[in-house]
Amino acid sequence: MLKEVRAFEKYFQSQGRTIRTYDSSALRKDGAIFFLMREGYKRKLVMIYSPEELGKVQEHFVGEEEGKLVESKSVLNYKVCPCDSNNATQLRRQFPFTSPQVMGLTPAIGCGDRIGLATPGHIHATSSYRIFPVLAQQSIREMARTSRSPQDVIDDVSWAVFQEGYQGGFGADADHLKTERDVEDTFGAGFTMYTIDPSEYVDDKANSYGLRTLKERFAKLPWNDLGCDGKEFPSIYLGKEFEITSKDEGRILKLAFSEEDLLRAAVKYSAAIAHTTRLKRRLDQLFNGRIYDLELSVDETSEPTSLLEHLFIALELRRLNIKVQGLALRFAGRFEKAIDYIGDTAEFEITFQHHVRIARRFGPYKLSIHSGSDKFSIYPILGRYARDVIHVKTAGTSYLESLRIIARHDPSLFRKIVCYGIGHFERDRKTYQTSARISMLPDIEKVPDDELERTYIDGDHGRQILHVTFGSVLTARTRQGRWLFREQIKKVLIDNEEEFYDVISEHLERHFKALGLADREVKEAPKPP
Repeated sequence: MLKEVRAFEKYFQSQGRTIRTYDSSALRKDGAIFFLMREGYKRKLVMIYSPEELGKVQEHFVGEEEGKLVESKSVLNYKVCPCDSNNATQLRRQFPFTSPQVMGLTPAIGCGDRIGLATPGHIHATSSYRIFPVLAQQSIREMARTSRSPQDVIDDVSWAVFQEGYQGGFGADADHLKTERDVEDTFGAGFTMYTIDPSEYVDDKANSYGLRTLKERFAKLPWNDLGCDGKEFPSIYLGKEFEITSKDEGRILKLAFSEEDLLRAAVKYSAAIAHTTRLKRRLDQLFNGRIYDLELSVDETSEPTSLLEHLFIALELRRLNIKVQGLALRFAGRFEKAIDYIGDTAEFEITFQHHVRIARRFGPYKLSIHSGSDKFSIYPILGRYARDVIHVKTAGTSYLESLRIIARHDPSLFRKIVCYGIGHFERDRKTYQTSARISMLPDIEKVPDDELERTYIDGDHGRQILHVTFGSVLTARTRQGRWLFREQIKKVLIDNEEEFYDVISEHLERHFKALGLADREVKEAPKPP
């Protein structure tokens, strides 16, 4: 099979064309050989086939160039196709391993990619560990800030999976969905996991209300969507004990709701749960009996989710028959973007193990760790208690490691990105929890080229500022409408492709090793539905 690929390379080189072929992508189907190549900065799909197979191949993919080449005295046809969205749709039909799949309760790592080039690095990292890769992970906010559509995210991953010849299975997480339109748009692109973010319906002030206010707000909750009458609701929970540990664990820990506890939990979360039921109803209509992964995210609150609050959410989801595969809570401490955990790790460990017990007993579902990248100090705790029921989400860390390549190979471009990011940080930081300060960074003109990585990628303040301003950098344009940084970044990454993949892979592997995942284990992918 590769001899035909070499013959194609030789023919193109004889025409004065410079290409790079990806041998890992080469495979045979219906009498044709398929593989990816890159010419200049464009990735393209190539098919080589005998003349009698001409009709079958043309039926599926739209080409931009066709011709003939001679291999071992045989004449073969070739067809070159753009790696566009239409051909990506055909790719997924012809090669199902390039389509995302449902993963259920399999432990997972979310690999966000804001540029659209990092997926091969993610594949290199995850293929040796017992954790399922969610290679297409992007929130609605991230897509808006990078000017990428849900279809762009899925298509980029499909081409990368084909490029690497990866057939181990992967998921696609439409993250932080807030509206029915969000659900519909991501469904249309082919996502398999839907993370509902009902944060606008969470009453984050519930813990400060007096009893009278609590009762007034409780009475106004959307009981029609909650499947019961507000007057009957307290009887479901009051006067009952819920055991979350057992004698086998050395002690027994039971939780119980007082009337006030129940009112606070309901006022805080019930409207959010009701909104989740509405979006789930729409998903059920769209999938029409087919299965999908569902996650509920309630991590964006000012205070950590208490054990009673977690128990309340779990019991309400069970009562309403909302089966989730993941639940994102607000854990103790600070989960700031791009840097390590901030807080008391001993306190985190005590509360986290109880949260894991609730998830196992009243689900089961995975605990989802949002802003999960680079939290090295707590990874051993996560691995110790939840290795089999965990979903760690990363996104910005791959973007930052991409900028590491820029710092190494185009310091001038990197300096411009840093300056632009600093200029937009105060505006962009408003939607993030960050403790970074511009005043803690040195004058970039005084930082030598060989110190750029250490200062801005490895240091917390530079790292957070670059993370937070990704949207401004990736969508910046000149007065003439040309991308200011976006295409230059991509070109540097493609010019240094293998090093780029290695840097991404090595950084993710640091996460896996800290989580206690054994290297070289055989990863069991979930069976397709």
